[in-house]
Amino acid sequence: LYDRLAGVQQSLVAVNGRSDAVTQGIVTVVKDLKELLANINRVPYEADKLVNMEGKLADYLQQLNAQPLQLDRIYVVPSGKKIPRMTSTFFQELKGSISDFLYTFKPKSELSSVDDGVLNVWVQRGRDYVNLIQQLTDEMFTAETGIKVKVNLLPDSDLLVLMNAAGIAPDVALGLSQDLPFEYALRGGLYNLAQFPDFNQLYERFAPGTWIPFYYNGGYYGVPETQTFEMLYYRKDILDRLGLKVPGTWEEVYKMLPTLQQNNMNMPPVPYTPFFYQNGAEFFTPDGLKTALSSQKGFQGFKEWTDLYNVHAADQSLASFFQGFRSGTVPMGISDITTYIQLMVAAPELNGLWGIAPVPGVKQEDGTITRWMSGGVQSGVIFKNSKKAEEGWDFLKWWTSAAVQERFGNDIETLNGVTFRWNTSNIEAFMSLPWKPEDVDSILEQWRWFKEVPNVPGSYYLARELQNAWNRTVLDGINSRSSLETAIKEIEREMTRKLAEFKFIDGSGKAVHSLNLPAVTEPWK
Repeated sequence: LYDRLAGVQQSLVAVNGRSDAVTQGIVTVVKDLKELLANINRVPYEADKLVNMEGKLADYLQQLNAQPLQLDRIYVVPSGKKIPRMTSTFFQELKGSISDFLYTFKPKSELSSVDDGVLNVWVQRGRDYVNLIQQLTDEMFTAETGIKVKVNLLPDSDLLVLMNAAGIAPDVALGLSQDLPFEYALRGGLYNLAQFPDFNQLYERFAPGTWIPFYYNGGYYGVPETQTFEMLYYRKDILDRLGLKVPGTWEEVYKMLPTLQQNNMNMPPVPYTPFFYQNGAEFFTPDGLKTALSSQKGFQGFKEWTDLYNVHAADQSLASFFQGFRSGTVPMGISDITTYIQLMVAAPELNGLWGIAPVPGVKQEDGTITRWMSGGVQSGVIFKNSKKAEEGWDFLKWWTSAAVQERFGNDIETLNGVTFRWNTSNIEAFMSLPWKPEDVDSILEQWRWFKEVPNVPGSYYLARELQNAWNRTVLDGINSRSSLETAIKEIEREMTRKLAEFKFIDGSGKAVHSLNLPAVTEPWK
């Protein structure tokens, strides 16, 4: 391997005429191999180093396969005629350098330059996304509606607070995290999208569970744009070798773990949401004024979550699920859809050796399996101070439609590669993207059970205190019930403070106004 890789590195330098990023990267791998050769008896103990080398080489291979061909001009020259000069002269290079230098002084479009004559859209994503959105908007939306749109890159969501304070705000923002619409709605900064007469038609495009984070006080203040959800990833080759089947329930997982552990393998940590949701527990009461974790179902869900580590000895932490899955030390685990892209791009050696399935669930009396799971959603919003709310609503309807999402997803992936796979929340557009046919059914089944955690005043304490409770029970050995009770007190203390701040309860703690949280109890049909 050392000899072959060193030869490849030299061949690449010979082809390119010089060293580049890929060949320099290969040099580092060659040096690592040389260190292993210096002490061959250490090789069996350096499995992680070998996996890292393999990952680097897979990345370099992907870069070499995907490198573009760039042409400045094509000349068709008759036989025997002189070919035009192919290199620039000194004065041409000087002219180009001066032009580039002067261009740096040219004023660029800034967020503060809000144009009242157009619909201003800010996008919290990379420049590649922004440019393509502007292109599609000009080509499709403006051509159809006559509404001119200016799309700007929003580098940081914190700028929205500062810009609002300065009286500068866009009409529409895209790519915001799922908690921001609630935080702005709580402070009267966003438009209630449920006020539009055709809102229900837009609502039907998405799974009910994706709308939960955007609900506040009887309205919805954000539109699902993209989403990621957790899936069960498994190594087909390893499970087959061990005589194991893909688990459908947590009971089946518990039966598998001893076999994995006997073979120096394990399962990585699992988020808390499935254990609560799948046991019928909710995180907050229907009025949104207290936690609902103190119910028997809540205590049961927390106990099952901590028992996965205390009783069944699953891994308490893992630096990288991707690397563990790739090396085979973690042949099964729950991760989000971005891992799917990683495996396709950076682990070509595993093609055909891995698959995805819905997350394990809890079997019910009627034989069905509940698989509730959360994930993450990015959103689009309309700001309250916008004078173009109707135009902004037309834009959001257009942008989240199946045809536009499919076009954008295909274009961004064609231009930039598989790593830019667009995980749209529009299921019709999502299924039109180039997913593996054998994975489609699993993705659709898990999508039915997608359910996000509601946002209420002070709910940001939920994840932190549940993690603290997990630490007390798993690491310190404290009883799961008393540990969760401590967390509930801390969460409700912060909720009470924020509820009083926003006038949902009075000074004595008496309820003044209810949040009336939406309930999602059935999978999406």
